[in-house]
Amino acid sequence: MDYRFSKISSSIKKSEIRELLSLTRKPGIISFGGGLPDSKLFPTKEITEITEKVLHTKGYLALQYGPTHGEADMISSLIKFMSDFGEKAEHDEICVTSSSQQGLDLVSRLFIDESTPVIMELPSYLGAIQAFRRDMANMIGVKMDFGGMDIGMLEREIEKLEKKKTPPAFIYTIPDFQNPSGITMTLDRRNELVQFAANRGILIIEDSPYRELSFTGEILPSLWTISGGKGVVLLKTFSKMLFPGMRMGWITAEKEIIDKIIMLKQSVDLCTPSFTQLILSEFISRGNMEETIKKAIELYKPKISMMLSELQKNMPEEVVWSKPGGGMFLWLILPEHIDAKEVFYKAIEKNVAYVTGQPFHCDGSGKNTMRLNYSFPSLEGIEKGIKILSEVIKEFICKK
Repeated sequence: MDYRFSKISSSIKKSEIRELLSLTRKPGIISFGGGLPDSKLFPTKEITEITEKVLHTKGYLALQYGPTHGEADMISSLIKFMSDFGEKAEHDEICVTSSSQQGLDLVSRLFIDESTPVIMELPSYLGAIQAFRRDMANMIGVKMDFGGMDIGMLEREIEKLEKKKTPPAFIYTIPDFQNPSGITMTLDRRNELVQFAANRGILIIEDSPYRELSFTGEILPSLWTISGGKGVVLLKTFSKMLFPGMRMGWITAEKEIIDKIIMLKQSVDLCTPSFTQLILSEFISRGNMEETIKKAIELYKPKISMMLSELQKNMPEEVVWSKPGGGMFLWLILPEHIDAKEVFYKAIEKNVAYVTGQPFHCDGSGKNTMRLNYSFPSLEGIEKGIKILSEVIKEFICKK
């Protein structure tokens, strides 16, 4: 049969990262590739107990269809959780989602038409690039340095669009421990970005999966907080703080936007599972979420210290990297003439894997970059893997 697929389906591409990661499944591989939490953090005992309680006391709700915007108990728990980390929100400013990837999907559907300009960081989260590409957005990248998005370049790109009378739908940013770079936007740039966007009437989409995972104890105010909840859509998830298997996240935005999001979500999945919402609501109300975040920080902090130490000891001077103060990723930049994909295949031969950086660039640049994950591998794996990777990179530098 000659199938007639939609125009949108033609814009979908296979994930190069998924293709490369399929090569990492051989035994003995040291993988810096995935974005996986350390499974030692998974609170299986507590979740088992809470699940039994939810079934016994709220089974009539847990196993039934629920409201599209989320269970009342879950929303109350999210408001308390956000407040504990300096973010305020009202009940009608929240919609529960199936992780923040669904949030990206809904935001993309809500604001993007074919060829609509959107501004995003270079590099940026691959899942966002995929969602915006599917809806045929015109993605415009703004370079970053180790202090976050270059606000001067942002202004110049916006001015170009305004001259063409094609303003962007939004500015998409990950201010805290960014995926893939691990970079955190400075407080000055946060204030500057919020003020600039407000003056131009441009919406900000703030993706915030990692903010709470700070190794220093310092957590900068979110763009949502700085803006007073005006002109910012905040996307959150428990996939990085807790466990990804439950696929639980939420959108925080002004009521006008949330109402539209709810209508869109009704056409996508009707509602996020009440069962998992009620389990997580109880988990949060018991204080288990804060405890899990604390354990994650205690587990990941020595890992990033090990990775930074081994990079400093072993990498050639031509290579530079970010120094994350939290989250799960580190960004490594090779000399411009070296292709990180070529290095990848050589590293795989020596049982070390990572993610190449080019797919994180909406403009196709970044061939000489790579993302390294430190949350999943062991300390021993990090020490051994960085030494091997350094030797492979040295070989490429010497060849050129």
